[in-house]
Amino acid sequence: MTLLFRLRRAKHLFYLRKKNLVSSKEDYIGLIKKAAEEYSSRELVVKDENANREADIDALFHVIPEHRDLGERYGFPHSPDLSDKENALAVMEHLTKHTHYCGETKNILPDDAAEILPDSFDLPFEKALNCRFKAIAFTDILNSYGIKALPVCAISNEKGIHFFVSVWLKEEKRFIVTDPSFNCTFSDETGRELSVYELRDRIINDETVEINGYSFLGTEDYKDYYFHAFVRDEMANVSTWKTNRRNRKELSRVCGVEFDARVPEAL
Repeated sequence: MTLLFRLRRAKHLFYLRKKNLVSSKEDYIGLIKKAAEEYSSRELVVKDENANREADIDALFHVIPEHRDLGERYGFPHSPDLSDKENALAVMEHLTKHTHYCGETKNILPDDAAEILPDSFDLPFEKALNCRFKAIAFTDILNSYGIKALPVCAISNEKGIHFFVSVWLKEEKRFIVTDPSFNCTFSDETGRELSVYELRDRIINDETVEINGYSFLGTEDYKDYYFHAFVRDEMANVSTWKTNRRNRKELSRVCGVEFDARVPEAL
């Protein structure tokens, strides 16, 4: 982590000093409980205002050299005998077991798993990751294992934000959307996992969406609130980064990578 990034992080946290940034699990649970009690449903109006260009498919799944041994270094499971879906779900489960999630964390990090994991893996809750860093770490690990993945930035029309990860299943030749912050996937009534666009279409059409594997800090608490506030509302605007080739200038900024490209529907 460079000195320039540390200075910019300090400045960022200073500007956020009036927000409800928390350091304990109990405080974050209280924050979510209050938000769930005050939540009111709103109409989903799709705009995709941030998806202003096409992603660079050739560079979207580039493996950064420093990431090649990340999975092995942190014990993330992977087997050539398993499908991409089985391996991806195992990696997500491992990430959930060894890092905490907090949407209002003070742990601000560069957009790079090589920086994210050392400052969160098997560390106390005060080192919890927000959804951005969970998604980027998950993406980087999957790509290092040859499983094509990309982070999805989802923003409501009221500027609420949540990050997912779109994973390409080569065996099925399609994407599915995952949420490494809540350890879950989404499926229809038959159990078929959904892509981000299929998920959005089912929400718009008021069709069944099953949430599989959901975990909020090790519990199934606030699952209904999660679906409405973290998933449904945020489907108004979805985008990804243009390329996985992150440069030094981007990584020296807080939230340096731009999420302004259309999420691919297929490869």
